[in-house]
Amino acid sequence: MTTSTNQEAAAPELNQEIKEAISRIPPLWPLKHFVAVNPFAHLTSQRFTEACDLLQRTDGAMPLQSPAEYLALWESGEIQPADLAKVCDATWTPEKLSEALKAAQNDEAAQCIPTYADWLDQSRSHAHWANFITDEISKWCATYFDENQTTWRSPWRKTGLYAAWREAAQYDANADVFGLHDFNSYVAKLPQTAAESIATCLAEVKPAVISDTDYLHRQLVTISGWAGYAQYLAREDSLRSKENPLVSDLLAIRLAYDAALFHAFAQNEKTKTEWLTITAPHQNPQLVDALVRWQLAYEHGYQHQLATSLVNNSHAASNQRPASQAIFCIDVRSEIFRRNLELTSPDIQTIGFAGFFAFPVAHKSGTSTTAASRCPVLLVPPIETCEPVPADVSEQLETEAAERGAWKAFQNSAASCFSFVETLGIGFGAALGKGKQTTSPTCDRVAPAFDPETDVQTRATLAEGALRNMSLTKNFARLVLVCGHGSQSANNPYASSLDCGACGGHAGDVNARLAADTLNDHAVRDVLATRGIALPADTVFIAGLHNTMTDEVVLFDLEKLPDTHADDVAKLREALAQTARGANRERSGALGLGSLSNQELPDVLENRSQDIAEVRPEWGLANNAALVAAPRHRTQGLNLQGRSFLHDYDAQADEDNAVLTLILCAPVVVASWINLQYYASRVNPGQYGGGNKVLHNVIGGLGVAEGNGGDLKVGLPLQSIHNGESFVHEPRRLSVFIEAPTDKIDAVLTAQPEVRQLFDHGWIHLFALEGEKCQQYQTGKWDAFASRDVK
Repeated sequence: MTTSTNQEAAAPELNQEIKEAISRIPPLWPLKHFVAVNPFAHLTSQRFTEACDLLQRTDGAMPLQSPAEYLALWESGEIQPADLAKVCDATWTPEKLSEALKAAQNDEAAQCIPTYADWLDQSRSHAHWANFITDEISKWCATYFDENQTTWRSPWRKTGLYAAWREAAQYDANADVFGLHDFNSYVAKLPQTAAESIATCLAEVKPAVISDTDYLHRQLVTISGWAGYAQYLAREDSLRSKENPLVSDLLAIRLAYDAALFHAFAQNEKTKTEWLTITAPHQNPQLVDALVRWQLAYEHGYQHQLATSLVNNSHAASNQRPASQAIFCIDVRSEIFRRNLELTSPDIQTIGFAGFFAFPVAHKSGTSTTAASRCPVLLVPPIETCEPVPADVSEQLETEAAERGAWKAFQNSAASCFSFVETLGIGFGAALGKGKQTTSPTCDRVAPAFDPETDVQTRATLAEGALRNMSLTKNFARLVLVCGHGSQSANNPYASSLDCGACGGHAGDVNARLAADTLNDHAVRDVLATRGIALPADTVFIAGLHNTMTDEVVLFDLEKLPDTHADDVAKLREALAQTARGANRERSGALGLGSLSNQELPDVLENRSQDIAEVRPEWGLANNAALVAAPRHRTQGLNLQGRSFLHDYDAQADEDNAVLTLILCAPVVVASWINLQYYASRVNPGQYGGGNKVLHNVIGGLGVAEGNGGDLKVGLPLQSIHNGESFVHEPRRLSVFIEAPTDKIDAVLTAQPEVRQLFDHGWIHLFALEGEKCQQYQTGKWDAFASRDVK
């Protein structure tokens, strides 16, 4: 092994390599507040094409569709000649792109950097070292990070991850039984710190042709789920200015297994040299460039269709006072509901805004002792709220919590596994099937409240930010609905992925109720008036929650409303009920329920939400493809098919670009995370997806594994994007349409370089809507894209 002196001498340079490898790993949120994560979040400083090369080397998977898929899209007409011509230049003509695609069918498969375990598996028959190592590390991490799912607690939990593993591994016989002899003694000789161990093992096992950073990245990729969860914990600590070495500890553990294998099996100079002098993996940069262009052509067709619809939409803004206003989250599912609500009641104005409604809080629900963030993961909530629970309700909540705990214990026990049911017979299975366990999106018993120390000025600042950022500062209706959203499903580890991403993977009822209550507060209104926002005396705010599973909208705190608004509320409730029927009907076909009558649908959807065997309760944000930030009249009347995030924005009222800056830095970034997670889970489900729900096992209360071993799954389950016969999500990178002059957008991008690189590097696309034309942003310049048809 390398001497301590050599390790210390190499430390500064190696530490940078370690940091770079770790920086490539995206965080993975735990199941309790699972949110969509851009799996390429730490690669956006590189161009999309460069990242494709990197990910091919280290992940073994480019974030692109296969040549066969692009060829099928071309032959079916999904990609038109005009789309292909749009992405051509002097190097790539349509003919050459077509030739490259056909030649790729027989092209040598691109390879990735192997770990030593990978290399052994490839060079020896019946070797499964890579899977063994992943299983061993997953077993250890499940115990170390467990959140009270297991009955046994690790005695080393309070020590560091690497130190705890090093101590335990010296006594673990699994490696020896599997054929890795002397593993315990090898681990005992490893340095006591993770940094020194990484230096020691890397010097021993890494081939010369592979860079340190790429080899370390490859090590982490083989346990990307646990590495992502460790990255999440490190991220949470960094937000609080705390150091967290978990990812480097995990890297040291994974690398130690590779080095131990090398120590055990490379027993002579010939076998050592054979590994240490391997050649660089085969890659075809020309093919990567061609495939990226095919992806652009595929995206262009949808972009041009949407741009043409937007510039030709002739609705004009109305200055009349609406009967009611309804504020919904920008979530793509809200587009369906808003459109149906406007069809049902044309005198209701709908508004789109991020579903936490600019109330970023850490909230303690019911009898919980810990607060959960109810805001986008990009923010650290500055304010804490809770549910002040009366004694009689507290007892009820504790009883319900105990029942949920009993159900959870049953799910994790032997009695719920297939072998137990099979042994006891079909009678037990039938009894199990009758069970209904529902995750309700509502908290309609107790209204959330601010900490008593939260003063009027602070609450008024929140209210002002909400109103200005949703471009709602005048022409208020008598009744304004603030409507969050949440889903409802049973036996679903990924339930939070169907809730509101803007609320940190929770339902939006807490934020909606806080917003409505604050905006109804007379003291808050007095402060708002001094800041230029005068709310009419007869304007009343009401909170609601859209259940995206059933399309039912629950209204909260009705007892607080004045009698003068009883008729307004009654009309709104009737309109919402009719809208639910229309939205149910629109969604029924994709859910396989199109043959049901309007009378049957509500009951079937309700039963579906409580069915513990239902793997596709709803489609969530599948097929999302665009974000439009514009006044509602730009999109009103258009059927955007539940594919667009809709954020209201009035550029004329945004003189200092404050609202535009917020939209580009928050909703656009969050929407890109959602979009790229769906995109990645679709283009390569094996590498970036969540596996098959039917085979999921919850690990440590944190994530899921597919089957009885392996790494944590990092993306969306197959059933979130596939209907059993075909994919329902079309993998297109997000197209952002903003109604604003290009110079305003340029000013914000210049001031926000991290956002600008998302567009400059091709991770998402940007378009500006101005009057009767649309322009596309292309790395610092704007090109005409679409204009109004003249007939």
